[in-house]
Amino acid sequence: HEIQVGLVSELGEKTAEIARLDEERKKLQEELGALQLSMTPVEDEPETARGLSTRAELIKRSGCLG
Repeated sequence: HEIQVGLVSELGEKTAEIARLDEERKKLQEELGALQLSMTPVEDEPETARGLSTRAELIKRSGCLG
């Protein structure tokens, strides 16, 4: 009987952990989608600006060009 109680308790803990990890996975997938969307080039974006993710990178790149 004690073994069954222990197994049921462990099963409950693992089920809760799986639920927590699933929620974390969903949040990370949403964050990844938002990041991918923010990196999608706009229609009139020059080729030289593609791949730059910060204003500092853009300023550095434009300094090299001009």
